Amino acid sequence: MMSPRLAIVTIGQTPRDDVIPEMLMLLEAEPGKLQVEEFGVLDGLVEAEIRAQAPKPREARLHTRLADGTSIVLGSGFILGRLEPLLEELDGRGYDLIVLASTSIFRSFRMRTAFVHAQNAVDAWIATLVMGDCELGLIHSLAGQHRGLAHGTLVQNARAVVAGGESAELKEAAERLGSADLILMHSVSYGEPDARHLAALTRKPVVTARRILAGAIRLHLFGLVDQPSPSSFGLAADSDLLAWLIDHLPSDAELLTPRERDVLAAALEGGGNKEIGRKLGISHRTVEIHRGRGLAKLNARSPVELMRRLLITRGT
Repeated sequence: MMSPRLAIVTIGQTPRDDVIPEMLMLLEAEPGKLQVEEFGVLDGLVEAEIRAQAPKPREARLHTRLADGTSIVLGSGFILGRLEPLLEELDGRGYDLIVLASTSIFRSFRMRTAFVHAQNAVDAWIATLVMGDCELGLIHSLAGQHRGLAHGTLVQNARAVVAGGESAELKEAAERLGSADLILMHSVSYGEPDARHLAALTRKPVVTARRILAGAIRLHLFGLVDQPSPSSFGLAADSDLLAWLIDHLPSDAELLTPRERDVLAAALEGGGNKEIGRKLGISHRTVEIHRGRGLAKLNARSPVELMRRLLITRGT
């Protein structure tokens, strides 16, 4: 089989060398395993045309980047008006997977091609965590009307959003997230260096939307290669939360098998048994067996409990 063809769509102009290279690195695909093409909603427009599209009153504001690296704030109506026909066009080009690599796009799209929607992937990840008693801190970029970007923060659990605020500096935003067990950098604009900086400020585990998106992409791609192996797209290797937990187990703990690692990594990324089975090329009942055995070895009853155990252990 030929290498899977992947179309990555962003809401600015291409190339997005501030986002796409890191996402591909997080996928850990072997050389030649993917054919990747970038598409920007604003491609083909000159700067004057773009800057003429100022957000309307009370319209949602989206921050993005132009080809020359400058930032711009546009109204959601203008972005969506160009995004929908672009996705429709790409849907007919024979790609194996189309990825909308932008959060803060809340509209659904009807697609024949396999489709990963960044906002939906992040929402699913959040929903999995807050099912338990986890205090999840979220930080997201805010596009200010008369100033540069700021950082919005909130802390969410299963019952409510328990705190919120806006900060001009990352250090100030970190202070607002002191009660969180785990922090998610919700905007795709945040990269791994930002996550390491925030983790150093808060002494909390930090996950980026880019990493969650890479995990969602990986689950889709895993079933597209002939005789997939666990290393083809880094499925087991990329779940650093699982890897950290395993590395910090007591030395006499029973080791997970490679397949148990694959299944638990996929489960922590939000996959259900049937979806994981399709991607790994095994039945959903076999997934249940490996999932159950892996959780039993880690003394956890569910992926959510496993995540909570990780948070408790990593916070010490």
